[in-house]
Amino acid sequence: MLSRSLKHRGGRGGDGRGLLWLLYTIVAVAFVAIELDQIRRIGDFRVDDAYITFSFSKNLALGRGPLYAHDLKAEGYSNFLWMALVATVHRLGLDLYLGARLLAFGFLAAAAYGVHRLVEKRCGRLPAALAVLFLAACSDLTRAALSGLETVAFASCLCLAYSGYLREPRRRTHWSLLWLLPVLLLRIDGFVPVAIALGLETLSSILGRRFSFRRLAWIGIPIASAGLLYFAWRYQYYGLPLPSTYYAKSVVAAQDPARGYRQLLEFIEDYGIAYSAPLVLAALLGRHRRPASILLLAVALQAGYAVKVGGDWMPFWRFFQPVVPLFVMLCGLGLGTLLRPTERRPRPPYPSWLYRGLVGPALAAAGFALLGFLAIRVHMGSVDSQAERGKLGHAEHVKKHTLENLLGSVDLARHLVRTPGEKLVSDYAGVFAVFTEANIIDMWGLANPQIARFGGTEGINSIYGKECAACYPSLDPDYFHVVVPLVRTKDAFRSQRAVQNEVFQSRAIGRYLNFRKDFVAGYVLETATNRAFWFLERRRPGRSHKTQSPAPGIQIVYPFEH
Repeated sequence: MLSRSLKHRGGRGGDGRGLLWLLYTIVAVAFVAIELDQIRRIGDFRVDDAYITFSFSKNLALGRGPLYAHDLKAEGYSNFLWMALVATVHRLGLDLYLGARLLAFGFLAAAAYGVHRLVEKRCGRLPAALAVLFLAACSDLTRAALSGLETVAFASCLCLAYSGYLREPRRRTHWSLLWLLPVLLLRIDGFVPVAIALGLETLSSILGRRFSFRRLAWIGIPIASAGLLYFAWRYQYYGLPLPSTYYAKSVVAAQDPARGYRQLLEFIEDYGIAYSAPLVLAALLGRHRRPASILLLAVALQAGYAVKVGGDWMPFWRFFQPVVPLFVMLCGLGLGTLLRPTERRPRPPYPSWLYRGLVGPALAAAGFALLGFLAIRVHMGSVDSQAERGKLGHAEHVKKHTLENLLGSVDLARHLVRTPGEKLVSDYAGVFAVFTEANIIDMWGLANPQIARFGGTEGINSIYGKECAACYPSLDPDYFHVVVPLVRTKDAFRSQRAVQNEVFQSRAIGRYLNFRKDFVAGYVLETATNRAFWFLERRRPGRSHKTQSPAPGIQIVYPFEH
């Protein structure tokens, strides 16, 4: 068959080598073409959460250390290694978002390499090539890369760890599992997939009667040592056992305990995973049963963890994306089995001519059809379920909101703070942390230890974090801004009370702060366009509230002060 001929002709002179490189070139070009088309379809997808990480990256690149906003020592990121990598490329002169995206697509290419290497070694080059194209078809991976977050890097390093591990001889030290080290440092919960992978190798080695504590220690000790050093450093630097993000998200499932399970079912429906059952069964029952079993268990356990923590709100199945390259490798093994089901197996109980003429082509056609069908399901060009329809609508909303409401207000918001380091309360803690000189009080607690540790869920959706109205007197904020639309007109409000009512959580916070007495309403105005960024500012002794002009064409006006 074609996959077998491609597998064995690679080392036979120039013709075979030329065919091999032609195949690699075709796959690479097709991969890039698919990704470019995905980018065209998705557009400039951004999320405010990425800018939270970028705030730390920016300060680190400037030599200030991993600080948040202007100079806050608050651990508002949970992706240390990603934050450091983005800081490195920013230090080289790249824009924060551009640098993060280049890194993410580099990791996506690395994941494709990992998928190809495992499937090629086990099944041949044709199944490997098709598995790579299946990976490229996943629109959510591209959207995750465009988001600027660590999702693709995390999934890629996990893929490389399993790809290398399942290619190595069983009775040797599995050095490829050292790819779990960046997995550990890319997310604060990276220890979960690390524990899963090392646990699966331990179980496999015990069942195969080849367990060696020494071989396991060669891998486990460096990873554990790096993890302990990292946790010791961050505890010494930030003063908390875990990041603020961890405490803030600890109540994700408080209001809806079934959310994680429901997201898993929607993910399965969206990707059509149930239709992959024949490929998975073929891999499990064929000659690749060991790697297939390990991959299937890894996928199931990682997905189970995502269910346990309640999932995530981002419109690309963020907590389920780490299993996608593993799932692709599993399907690739299944396709390879269907293409050559009798290799290294007993002679089938039917004549060889029947296999060559009917059974073999039928199995191959079924494998190609199933993989193609799955590739169509994961591509945004085919909307196949209500879950996918809702996800795509949410993705467009997030993109538009970030570009128009948040980034579209920065040119005005940057003039709000009179003195660098003043405190701006915001439910959008990323964009304003990067583009203003304020110290941001993150209303969700992701980058605020006090709200993260002592907050609750009254009046909010806990999937985004916590609230803590009682915390604001001690936080002593200087500014609040209104809810979206952040940019309005100068006559949008007729009273300070109307402005106060448009501040997020103002009713709850108003039980602890006297907005009427201690704050004054105002707006930053672009005089040429009548665009206005409305806010509440704390009254401070000796501070004037007369109209100011911090920059040409910009005014700060307090319309209700007489």
